[in-house]
Order: sequence, then C-alpha cells, then structure tokens
Amino acid sequence: MKIDVVIKVGGSLGRWGGLGKLLDSIARWKGASKVLVIPGGGVFADLVRAEDRRVRLTAHAAHRMAILAMDQYGLELCDLASRAAPASSLNQVMEVIRSGRMPIYLPSRSLARRDPFTPSWRVTSDSIAAYIAGRVGADALLLLKHVDGIFARDPKIEPSAPLLPRITRSRLPRDGCVDREFARWLNGIDCCWIINGTRPARVKEWLECRKTVGTCVVTRSARRKKQD
Repeated sequence: MKIDVVIKVGGSLGRWGGLGKLLDSIARWKGASKVLVIPGGGVFADLVRAEDRRVRLTAHAAHRMAILAMDQYGLELCDLASRAAPASSLNQVMEVIRSGRMPIYLPSRSLARRDPFTPSWRVTSDSIAAYIAGRVGADALLLLKHVDGIFARDPKIEPSAPLLPRITRSRLPRDGCVDREFARWLNGIDCCWIINGTRPARVKEWLECRKTVGTCVVTRSARRKKQD
C-alpha cells in the first residue's frame, strides 16, 4: 500500500481553535489519496528550546527531545481529531489506513533506530516530514502553517511584500518559513506546497486540484519530469 500525500501539520496551528475540525475535514476530503499526517513540535518543542537556552543541552539531547515533542503534539492531534489514530511505524500506518482512519505518525521510535540528521536546530519537523515523505515514496508533501506561504520579503517588516506562488528549492530562504536543511530532503518528491492551514477552503482545494493560494516549491525531480 502506497502513501500518496504526506501532510505536515505545523506546531503554530496548535494555538488555532479549528485544528480538530480541520483534521476531520482532511480525513473526508482526501478522496482516494492515502494520506499520512506528520506533526510539528508545537509548544512542546518550544519548551525544549527554552530548556536548551537555560541549561545548554548537548545537541544530541536537544535533538532527541525535540523529536519526542513531535510525538506529544501528534498525540494531541489524535485527541483533537475523531477520525485519526497514532502510528509509530510504517506497518502501523498501513494498519490505521486499512481501518478507515487517518494515521498521525509519531516519529521518535523509528528515528531512534535510524536517524539521518545531524543534531542541530537547523533541522526541524519540516525536514523530518520531507525525509519521511521520501521514505514512504509519497508523490506530494503539503506543509500546513499559520502563514500563507513564502513571501518575497519578510511580511512582518514589510506588510505589502508579495506572496511567492512558486519558488525553486535552491532559492528557499535561509531563515523564515521552513528550516535551513529542508531543501536537501526534498529529493524524489515531485510536488511540495506550503499553505495556510487556518484556511480550510485552501486545504480542500489543494487536496482536490493540487493547487491553491500558497507557495509551490519546485523540486529538481518535478522539473526533470516536466522536461521528459
């Protein structure tokens, strides 16, 4: 059984009151696509960052704690959504899908066995979601965040900065919407989008049409496919 779409639910959405309803809607809207949800770190990762600043954790400890934060946020998402269930292995993911529910992946167990990342805050759940999407052979990766996508300039400094509808992987900003290592983990993923998860209509449109208001990250494999 193949996973078609990996959806990463950003931790910033944890403070939004409509998250449980959105997850239940995704379970209905996904149609024939087999979807796997990857949680961000949310407030749990923020606590790890604060503790790191306080006691100066080793990079390895902070990395492992941040991955465990993804598990905690994932369990919270399962509690908010009536049609979701946790899975900590790819076999469990398939079991959840066969049961008619939407799997939410808890990555700490699998990453404890096989972790390709160099421990650093340069790596966040964005890169981990891209890595898992590659592992399951997903055609598409959707990042749901609390922003509309990637902007030409920082909209906090320049509110009129335009949203970039498309951006190549090589031109992803070093600071901002995704982590610094994200681009290198997009190998093999033909379709990657960043959209605002607090706009359910956009999520629905993307699931149905693979396009909406947001930013499409153009990967190398997507360009090669177009040329072929």
